[in-house]
Amino acid sequence: MTDTLYAAKGGGSMIIEAAYALAKRPLKIIDLEWGDTGWASKSLKDLNPLGQVPTMVTESGEVMTESAAIILRLNDLEPMARLVPAPGHPTRNAFLRWLVFLASAVYPTFTYGDVTDRWVGNDPGAQKALRESTDAHRKQLYSFLETKAGSPWFLGDEFSALDTYLCAMEKWRPGPDWFKAECPKISAIAKATGALPPVATVLARQR
Repeated sequence: MTDTLYAAKGGGSMIIEAAYALAKRPLKIIDLEWGDTGWASKSLKDLNPLGQVPTMVTESGEVMTESAAIILRLNDLEPMARLVPAPGHPTRNAFLRWLVFLASAVYPTFTYGDVTDRWVGNDPGAQKALRESTDAHRKQLYSFLETKAGSPWFLGDEFSALDTYLCAMEKWRPGPDWFKAECPKISAIAKATGALPPVATVLARQR
């Protein structure tokens, strides 16, 4: 038995795919079309009423959602992969802080900005305003994160799962060109992470 990941190409599920690949842990992937995600998802309605990816069914049959929770569980299973700094490590607190920041502050800007009619109905003006405001807020968050980024990895010398998040998010709005110009440290981290062979294989699968 292996864990099963419900995924959609190019979405947040690739963060989990990359983490599993780096940990060299088997993973069964079920790809969904984007039209089969969200509140009306037929494939996920019994597993995750929000219809979001990643959604995971563990090898024991338990449903897990929320990428940060899945990452922390994976680290419990594969501590030698060092995706999460160990308790007592100098970067442990920073890791936990920025993991939750990415999951709870940055990621929701896509939740509200990607499918605007879900929140403001069919008013084109309201949809445009919501998309623009969430995009602008996200840029502010990334600019703040840039001031906290180390090199060559976000936590400095130690690679962590934070780098897999940045590798994925750098490809989403506002896009790689913006990151290169406005957040060069995050851009470099994303590129270095994407060049790691296990991650490169995952990225190639997203196309």
